[in-house]
Amino acid sequence: MSLKDTPTIQRYADGDIIVSEGIVSNNAFIIIEGKVNVTKKVDKKSVLINTLKAGDVFGEMGLISQTVRSASVVAVGNVTIGVIEKEQFNRLVEQLPDDVRLVVKALVDRLRFTSEQLSRIGLELEKTRSVISSFSINQ
Repeated sequence: MSLKDTPTIQRYADGDIIVSEGIVSNNAFIIIEGKVNVTKKVDKKSVLINTLKAGDVFGEMGLISQTVRSASVVAVGNVTIGVIEKEQFNRLVEQLPDDVRLVVKALVDRLRFTSEQLSRIGLELEKTRSVISSFSINQ
């Protein structure tokens, strides 16, 4: 897929929310310029999962698995993205052989599960660092 296939361009400023976790997936996105942070809520706390840059794609997991957004995406500085509409995305996926589509869906489901587990591990690591830090300060 190339940028000519993504006629809708959107621009965001630093801190703007591009995608909200838990919302129904309607589009996927290609970062044309800038960076974004991908975060996931775990136990009411936001955990940084990844930082994406120009050329990276996000939002595809929800379209493939037909589920809600698994994470939030926030602009870091000024960001320009190309929007891949759900219908356009589905047309591309429908061109794949059935067995390949099943493999892609299985991979997305596993990635979603892994992201959830890593987010929980990240939160536990942060709690552990906080406890260790409090011991260092008190002594």
